[in-house]
Amino acid sequence: MKIIRISTRIYPDSGGPAKQAFLLSKYCAKNNLDVINIACIPKNKKYVDKEIINENFTIYYLPFHAPGYNSNLITLLIFFIKFFIYSTLKIYKITRNTKINLIHAHTPLPSGFIAYFFYKLMKIPYFYTLHGLDIPTPFLLYFDFLLTIKNAQKNFTVSRSLANYLIQNYNVKNVVPLPNGIEISSFRSVSNSLDQKRNIIEELNLQQTLSPNDKIISYIGYMILPQKVKGMVDFLRGFNGFLSELHQKVEQNRYKLLYIGDGEFSYRLKEKVHDFNLEHNVFLLGKRNDVKELLSVSDLLGLTSYIEGFPNVLLEAMASKVPCLVSNVGDMKFIVNDTGYIIKPGAIREIRENLKYFFSQSDEEVDRLKEKAFQRVKNKFNINAISKKLIRFYQLTMN
Repeated sequence: MKIIRISTRIYPDSGGPAKQAFLLSKYCAKNNLDVINIACIPKNKKYVDKEIINENFTIYYLPFHAPGYNSNLITLLIFFIKFFIYSTLKIYKITRNTKINLIHAHTPLPSGFIAYFFYKLMKIPYFYTLHGLDIPTPFLLYFDFLLTIKNAQKNFTVSRSLANYLIQNYNVKNVVPLPNGIEISSFRSVSNSLDQKRNIIEELNLQQTLSPNDKIISYIGYMILPQKVKGMVDFLRGFNGFLSELHQKVEQNRYKLLYIGDGEFSYRLKEKVHDFNLEHNVFLLGKRNDVKELLSVSDLLGLTSYIEGFPNVLLEAMASKVPCLVSNVGDMKFIVNDTGYIIKPGAIREIRENLKYFFSQSDEEVDRLKEKAFQRVKNKFNINAISKKLIRFYQLTMN
């Protein structure tokens, strides 16, 4: 079977859809499917027409980059037209030389419209994965439902909440929740090894900020939406309350909170760090390309946003044996389950109490919780298992 996967971005570009498009293709190829990806050239990567990842997996690049998440409407619409034209020509050229059995498109737009176009033109069936409803105008959203979703053989959503939204609001019948997955083997935990922890802190060039004996909490997320930054400020308030209950200054200084990410609303978080006089405990590291290393030395991950879908960072933390403290929005409760701490959005007191409880436990109790988190992500969100499930849907459609 030969399939084409369409996504505006692909790894090493940032973002969940870009990474999932790459991993799904990689593991479908490992399970003997021929996969061709169509995507924009990743930023900081030299343009080539195509890249052969292995004998079953090839990426065809378009000669331009995808716009940023906070681009204006005109920029997004120009990109929409450009991506549609270049991708259509590229796919048409491929179909002239080889038989394509199926197309799998991933949001954001216009990937789904392209799959629909080839369904109408050449009767190629297609699947559609919705990573969210990040569509620039209601006009385009209407046509996405009217054309792409309605005619797809199967619509996948990365979260159950999004699947329920489609069913309840648009009466979509052919929708299946299919969670994101990760490569478990690419993550590690060294939090119990002070020597390894010291070496990684030096590699991160954070030895002036962190020491191996510190208790490190990481909070990873984009700061492009006020609802996300509001959750970050909530966590900061809870952390401040937790520190205030530690009477010795030496003990307070052992706890470090790292915010990883950036965006137009980051100033709100910076102001609160200054207001609380927490410059010695809280550090805004900006956007980083070494998240795996940061997670490997972390003791806990926070994500108490007011808006989330299926955040991959929780999977990455749990694969690194880092328990999570999250708010009950999107699919975060489903991901974490009983391997961490779940609060209502805005429950600052619960943040403080859960921090106090977590850091008061014995090493043996913490290790059990870490292993429990690791086993859940290993059993539920392994990319190879998810790819095999996806392949079964492909095979049923072709049969």
